Amino acid sequence: MKKFSLILFLFFSFFNGSFAQAQVVQAVSMSPKDSTGGFANTQQQYVSGAVARKSVVSYAKSSMSQFEDNKKKTLPKDLDSLLVKQDFLTHEQFPNYLSQIENAYKRELEIVNKITIDNVSKLEQASQLNKTFSVSQSGQCFAEKEKGSYISTQDDEGRAITGFALESLKGNPRYGLIDNYHQGYARIKKDMVFGFLNLCGEEVIPAQYDYAEPFNDGKALVKKFFWHFISADGTESDVLADIVEAKAIRYGVSLAKFKSNKFALIDNSYDVIKKPISAGYDEIEIFIGNIFKVRNGKQYGLIKIDGSTITDVIFDRIALTEANRWILVEQNKKVGLIDSDGNTRIKPSYDYIRSVIIDPSVSPTAASVVAKDAAGLRLIELNERKLSETYASIGEFNRFGLASACKTIAEKTTLKCGYISFDGTEVIPPVYDEVQPFNLTGLAVVSEKLTNCSKPVGNCTVDIVYDRFGRIVIDRINPSAPEGVRYMVTDTILASTLIVVRTQSPTEKGTFDEGYNLVDKNTLKRFTSEAYKNIRKFDRTNLAMLKGEKWGLLDFTGKEVLAPSYNELLFSSEGLIGVKYDNNKYGFIDKKGKVQITFEYTEISPFKNGMAIVSKGNNKYGIINKFNAKIAPCVFKSVRYLDETNQYEIADTANNLYNLNNSGDCISANSAKFYDLIRKANQK
Repeated sequence: MKKFSLILFLFFSFFNGSFAQAQVVQAVSMSPKDSTGGFANTQQQYVSGAVARKSVVSYAKSSMSQFEDNKKKTLPKDLDSLLVKQDFLTHEQFPNYLSQIENAYKRELEIVNKITIDNVSKLEQASQLNKTFSVSQSGQCFAEKEKGSYISTQDDEGRAITGFALESLKGNPRYGLIDNYHQGYARIKKDMVFGFLNLCGEEVIPAQYDYAEPFNDGKALVKKFFWHFISADGTESDVLADIVEAKAIRYGVSLAKFKSNKFALIDNSYDVIKKPISAGYDEIEIFIGNIFKVRNGKQYGLIKIDGSTITDVIFDRIALTEANRWILVEQNKKVGLIDSDGNTRIKPSYDYIRSVIIDPSVSPTAASVVAKDAAGLRLIELNERKLSETYASIGEFNRFGLASACKTIAEKTTLKCGYISFDGTEVIPPVYDEVQPFNLTGLAVVSEKLTNCSKPVGNCTVDIVYDRFGRIVIDRINPSAPEGVRYMVTDTILASTLIVVRTQSPTEKGTFDEGYNLVDKNTLKRFTSEAYKNIRKFDRTNLAMLKGEKWGLLDFTGKEVLAPSYNELLFSSEGLIGVKYDNNKYGFIDKKGKVQITFEYTEISPFKNGMAIVSKGNNKYGIINKFNAKIAPCVFKSVRYLDETNQYEIADTANNLYNLNNSGDCISANSAKFYDLIRKANQK
């Protein structure tokens, strides 16, 4: 694909809101696809001139209705009603409404200039008015237009507009650049010179300039050997004295390089007043938002877009903190912080400062940094200007606004650690030899190396479980003679509300037995009173727990409702619990532990409609009810429950099949044979 070469004579490049620090002369090659200037690739249908006219008035209404004078909108009421009641504007109506927009624009601009607010706010409000008026001026061309290649699209600020379909020019080899609409005008490079199209696609400012910047609040910077301003009607200003390069920024403010090799900010009245709005500097670059970093020699300062000074040029370095909320300044190899108004938050007295980034859900107003000096690290809370204790290390802050913090003791040879909050509060005191990260629900393990351990003999490490509020959730087993029990908090949740804490308890042999504790996820309080070898969900109201070698039940308050007395807990069904007893046989108990069906079976299954399949060995299957009555004694080869019919299918040792309904009655044609087997079993 043939490419068009565009030579841009710039002293800096504008990228991601920042000016490059070095002066450049840049040659940019771009294909016709790249030369569209980023306008929307729309598939919308062409619209009429009437729709285009309404779009201009709608744009003005949405922009200017925010400006109020004595709480009354300055746009005439009939302008509002027109857009509500009518879908179009006639040729006769349109000039009248453009005139009303112009009157409202002038009136509001006068009000803005008189009100007492800071200059940057005035620039912002005036810019909103100027952009709106610029669009209405460009749209004047729709007054006598009814048909044209107009589409509904978006300008480069994402605002809805209607205008000439710029994409239709992409295939024209005469165009090397076609910008999207900016403040109502599209910059073009045609036949290797620059000009502008209005919303109708007319070349209202003929392509004639060596270079042109986009419109910037009613005027555009253009260069024909010398630099000028040009207005929307094509009026060209006098030469901009002493300016050798210029770049539009916003709010009618531009950055200019002068013959003296100094840089300064100018506004759209420079051709008249002949003075920049800022002092001159060796370098100016966009820093953040409406703040610029300036340099003279090797030192830096900050100014606002209106040219006013934020800080003097006195710093060796200026940079943004990681959170882009504070400004880092350096003097004499020491760093401090200032805010965007230049107020000192921390004097340049630290070796380094790093931001503390806190989840807004923890605190939307948190403002803290970690600062290091010769004494160590401190957490500085900037809102209240609070200093924390001095620490040897401070970790990264977690989702709960907490960070591990360690102090040196014993002649700076031993570290003791805990956790501090983003405001410097010690949530877990720094007295532990090790602290683990918090889990997702807000539990953490801390460890302490102690002597006088009862198991095993000698030195040992004991653990404590804390919650994110600094409360002890699980303490040492015996504070006076700790046993070295270790914990690990997990992100495993049991029964939706219980956090599983893995426990390792030392044995006489020096090994560990593994078990589990539970903590309530909502209250972060301990749920179990001791560690169990195993815990699992059992039914809707109980957990099965293994203590020693026996199983029992905990209710959902952590209380033992069934003592650990059974080799197995199988299931709960229709009010009865299937268990395995010491004789390795199965039976059923109720939830109070009372035996309801004796332990005589080798297999059992859950009750369904008051009956359960049981077994006393191979080819010894039968059916019982909740009173252990043998509906079918254990003399059959197999018993199978049929879900689709709620019936039982029974096979005897001769492979005869019988069907029982859910009341236990045989409904097969050979029922007599079935009942004969029952009779013989009952006679034994």
